[in-house]
Amino acid sequence: MGNSALRCCVPSRSGTRYEEDGDDRGLACNRVELAASELFAVPGLATAYHTSILVNGEEFFFSDSGIFNDRALTSHQGQPSERVQLGWSTKTGSQLLRALAPHFRAGTYDLLRKNCNSFSDCAAYYLLRKRLQGKYSALERMGMRASPDLLNRFTKGMYVPNQASEGFSIQTVLKAMDELGDADPPGADGIGSGGRSSLSIGARVTVCGLKNAAHLNGQGAQIVRFNAVNGRWEAQVNADGEIKAFRAENLRPAGELIFMPGEKALIRGLKSDAGQTLNGISCEVVQYMHDTSRYQVRLVDGTLKAIKGDNLQPITPEGETR
Repeated sequence: MGNSALRCCVPSRSGTRYEEDGDDRGLACNRVELAASELFAVPGLATAYHTSILVNGEEFFFSDSGIFNDRALTSHQGQPSERVQLGWSTKTGSQLLRALAPHFRAGTYDLLRKNCNSFSDCAAYYLLRKRLQGKYSALERMGMRASPDLLNRFTKGMYVPNQASEGFSIQTVLKAMDELGDADPPGADGIGSGGRSSLSIGARVTVCGLKNAAHLNGQGAQIVRFNAVNGRWEAQVNADGEIKAFRAENLRPAGELIFMPGEKALIRGLKSDAGQTLNGISCEVVQYMHDTSRYQVRLVDGTLKAIKGDNLQPITPEGETR
């Protein structure tokens, strides 16, 4: 019996618990882990967990702004209470992101109906054809059957049903993963993994794009933590010291040139051979991608590109550059 056969019952020196690591790896060379942190417990009933999936050490988790990925375990404040190896997959983190992005879009997060555990369940299935252990989602299953008053009491008024999550079904996503099989998932330019997220604990950011609290736009702030209950980022505003919860699309790295979705810009200053062909072309901003610190923009022909803010020049509604 080799050392690998023993790893299923012997804790690793790193503190990772190995749930499964047999000799069936074959061409599967991507290590898949589950990271979990306890949020709160209802005595005698169940414990609420925040979970995420790691592929070769890179974390993938679902938030109110869609799927995020980084290598700092940011959603667990860097220290998950559990880290379990699930197995080895032939699929990469980039493929995981592209496969599940259409099913876990920004603005569809719901504490009970579509949360981090929903994503981890689907991610584990896509990568390994395994399901998330029931204990991690026990509390939300109970919550689905609880009265509004009871939910309000246990979440301290934080839970508000998200209409955008209505109709979501894990089984529908799993069926889509079966249909995808081993095919390479389609994806837009710039969407992948391996980058370092601009949103991390202690990161300096600028608030932007708020409508109901427009007075905060342009204010500097510092990331304090990721709140797994509402799927948002909590940051301390420099001006008054208050900690507020923000969606990722309302934050930019400090010093970054700010563009909002729908704004027009002119591509400039690209130096690579391929990039130079884009210089002087106008585009429309689609979104800011924190994992690559780039803007996803749409060209006139519909092509999507990932461009740094420094390589974009604002165009006024009158068509003039600023």
